Amino acid sequence: MTVSNQNNKKEVKNNSKVNSTANNDMQLFIESSNPLKAKGKLRLIYLNEQFEGSFIATPNLIKLKTIQPFKGMVAAVGLELGSVSPFLQSNGGLSKIGQQQMHFLVFDIFHLYNLFRLKPQALLALYQEALAILKTKDETVEFGKIDPNSDLGNTLATWLHIQVKKKFKHQYCSPKGLLYSFQNLLSLFPQDFIL
Repeated sequence: MTVSNQNNKKEVKNNSKVNSTANNDMQLFIESSNPLKAKGKLRLIYLNEQFEGSFIATPNLIKLKTIQPFKGMVAAVGLELGSVSPFLQSNGGLSKIGQQQMHFLVFDIFHLYNLFRLKPQALLALYQEALAILKTKDETVEFGKIDPNSDLGNTLATWLHIQVKKKFKHQYCSPKGLLYSFQNLLSLFPQDFIL
């Protein structure tokens, strides 16, 4: 780990490849850390597109949020019950399992990015189908404004998670993160969806 003299930020550079298509190193910049929480930035290039995100890591949770190219895509993972390997080391750095989970979260972001870029109407149709199902159960729903932490949001997130895995062959780490990302993309980039 090296410390930059210009801005006193810790930089962690992981030399493993994110995937064979990316061919660039994932760079993690830890801005602040202690044994209970680390905050930082992530940068890498995927399909000639510069990706940048911010992350928060605790011993039992990692949350990655994109800054560019599409602000607001979220991927998160929590420590499984019974696991004895936390995501953070005692010095506040990412543990080996934390670094591995960061790679999985990057894959989640790439899959969602590709769906948004290549199949925005498929994402919209899936979200609308979920809302239609909830309405048949006499649930009051407002397009794009369902709290992922509510009971209704949990139901919708679980359904979307299953459907995305079935239709697009990728299982996201966090159903709630997937719902949050869907709704963010719908509200931040409405021009990309035909409503």
